[in-house]
Amino acid sequence: MRRFHILFSLNSLVVVLVSIERFSFTTHVLLSPYQFLGLHEAFQITILILATVIIAFFLLREVTGNFSLLAKSRRALFLAVLFIIGIYFYASGNAFHELASFMLNQYCNVNAPAEPLCQGLFFNDYYTGNVLYFVGAFLFTIALVLLEVSQPYIEMTRRDLWLLLPNCLVYALAIVAYAAFDRVLVGLIYSLFTTVIVIAILLISRKTVRHLPFTDYTALTYLIGTVAACLIRFL
Repeated sequence: MRRFHILFSLNSLVVVLVSIERFSFTTHVLLSPYQFLGLHEAFQITILILATVIIAFFLLREVTGNFSLLAKSRRALFLAVLFIIGIYFYASGNAFHELASFMLNQYCNVNAPAEPLCQGLFFNDYYTGNVLYFVGAFLFTIALVLLEVSQPYIEMTRRDLWLLLPNCLVYALAIVAYAAFDRVLVGLIYSLFTTVIVIAILLISRKTVRHLPFTDYTALTYLIGTVAACLIRFL
């Protein structure tokens, strides 16, 4: 269980770094040659999203008992493939979004894009990139949940359950950021859908919550973040 807490804490650290970086000097630095990309977008693509992918890989290792589950079950192997597909769309969708966002904000009127090129960049930024990103996030998250539910092997103490809460609260802030304040509803739809599916899996599985650290963490994080986002956006 210690490794789960470390990985959840690393997820929280990435959320904090994302927030700090968005208000740092990196948002004002353009890269040579030809000012082809901002340092902010490059840092997001090559460092922060990469970090979340690596964390997800080690979570896969934990929920499969050091990958032993993958050798025992074809269903588990299928879910591992689904995890890889999710990671692919998650990372490529982020890169798509960041590149379109840079071009849109650098060369267009972001509040009223009029030219076809700028309108295309707006669509790629807010819809194409985000949809790919959120589809990927959903797929690899659900794959991890289903793998854990299929063969729980960790028993948490009451202290472990309480230790989940701070990391859930921190990561829920990331959900609030894109679900409550984004210009379009893609993030909110994703968070609502993921919340419903994860909680449904948790209830249908009828497994004790003490044996499902990742599922508990995910369900609580998305529930807190989505409820808060709905309150902010609609009230």
